[in-house]
Amino acid sequence: MAYTAFDRLVAWLRFRAALPHIRPRTRVCDIGCGHGARFLHNLGSHIKFGVGVDYQDLEPDSAKALVRCDITQGIPLGSEQFDHVEHLAEPQPILQEIFRILVPAGSLIMTWPEALVDPLLEILHAIGFVSQEMESGKHQARSPLPKVISMLEEVGFTHAQHRKFEFGLNNLVVCYKRP
Repeated sequence: MAYTAFDRLVAWLRFRAALPHIRPRTRVCDIGCGHGARFLHNLGSHIKFGVGVDYQDLEPDSAKALVRCDITQGIPLGSEQFDHVEHLAEPQPILQEIFRILVPAGSLIMTWPEALVDPLLEILHAIGFVSQEMESGKHQARSPLPKVISMLEEVGFTHAQHRKFEFGLNNLVVCYKRP
């Protein structure tokens, strides 16, 4: 099943929340990009280049590099290659891998839904309003924000900024690798 209009709207709102934190002409890695890598597609000429990483089958697109892998087993990219990494769940080993591939002073942009969104998404999946590609059933157990910030600091990230968006149903955290 292809992405629905609702899926695309939610993706666009997430893109709008992250865009102000992405400097022009930088290198972006989108972890969990989905098979269409829409985030990178929307960035277009704003960035120097982008790489999408996901475990799903990825649709080839000559405008961006796509890597299929299980990020829990490591990210098969060189160290200090990216200025920004966007969108992932919070487990510490993955954060360490992201820290490794970011350039000094590079940023991590994380978005994730509030737990109260999950029952709603299950209903929307059941009636076909949200596509199966959105994989709401794969959302990680939610950690309290202070725990997420603590994990980021333990890995070496600094200056974490948090805000809610999409009517308070989603979170955005932006933090930076120490120079």
